[in-house]
Amino acid sequence: MSTKKKKYLFEIHFLRAFACLAVLGVHVSATYYSMNDNTFNWFSYFLNQVGRFGTPIFVVIAGFLLFYQVKRNTYSFNKFVTSRISKIIMPLILWSLVYRFLLYYFDNQQIGAIKTEIVKIFTGGHFYHLYFIAIIVQFYFIFPILQKVFRTKMGLVVLTVISFFISYQMIGFDPEIDGFIGNFMASKSFMPLWIFYFSFGGLLAFFWEDIRDFATDFPWTMLTLSLLLTAGAIIEYTINGDLTNRRPSNLLNIPLLSIATIGMYPLLSKWSVLKKPLTLLGKYSMGIYLIHPFVLHLMKFYLPSSTWNMVYLPITFVAVLLICVGMIRLIQYVPLSSYFIPVPRIKTPNKESMRTISSNEATA
Repeated sequence: MSTKKKKYLFEIHFLRAFACLAVLGVHVSATYYSMNDNTFNWFSYFLNQVGRFGTPIFVVIAGFLLFYQVKRNTYSFNKFVTSRISKIIMPLILWSLVYRFLLYYFDNQQIGAIKTEIVKIFTGGHFYHLYFIAIIVQFYFIFPILQKVFRTKMGLVVLTVISFFISYQMIGFDPEIDGFIGNFMASKSFMPLWIFYFSFGGLLAFFWEDIRDFATDFPWTMLTLSLLLTAGAIIEYTINGDLTNRRPSNLLNIPLLSIATIGMYPLLSKWSVLKKPLTLLGKYSMGIYLIHPFVLHLMKFYLPSSTWNMVYLPITFVAVLLICVGMIRLIQYVPLSSYFIPVPRIKTPNKESMRTISSNEATA
């Protein structure tokens, strides 16, 4: 493997792109469900249920990227704090305010007490998707400790095993505590419920070269594995009914599906018609995650009722995706846009500025 490939982690971009598409599938299908008297057809139900692999995979990626810095000895506490504030906490605050206004203006939800609204911001309570960002913020509080205690391969193995049992015990957890604390601990926003996926991301980072090389050596096997896991999910929701992204089977499904998706990279990257869009989605995944419920909510109010015929679901899915990408690219031209959506800038530097950047990087 080339140094460049190792540095830019193209396989992780692919994994993030698939997670993004999965989450989008859940929310687009859920919108059609609500607009069709709470009914699915077979395709929208498939999209809604299989898409629930997406959020846990995002947690895996969050753990991977942080522990990968530790592995490469590039982790700095001060840089960690400043970058997390700008890349995650500020977007959480700003988008919480956007969605709060959206609910006030379109749904007539009155603004509550300042304390209540602040609590909702940091628990992701202002819209249905923001809980994931709140979970990641909670991980940031414990990560400086985790990276000190579990900063070796064996340490990550131990952490992952311990985390498996914690996450398993947290499924359906009832703290038997009244009030806000009890409700928060029993909610999907409570970090320990997701700690296995975060820890597995760290394990994946520390064993990255071995796992990547093994998986990418057998792309067709990895494709078969991903199809089998999808078939297993279909059987599971057919027998048990509606699934959530917090079901016990995901403790096995998510590690296997993450590795399988990474292994499919050599197969899918052969076709630029797939490679370029998936790479772009990987880069824009955070922005798409933040924006797409906003787009869907406006669509519900402004598009004609015929739009919500189930036959148009695939078209709506693509339309939402394209609108989100377009909005991200526009937002990138706004000053301080990185506090709103942390994505690479669009503008391509000329050769002279590239030489300057390279010189600055060399002396940084």
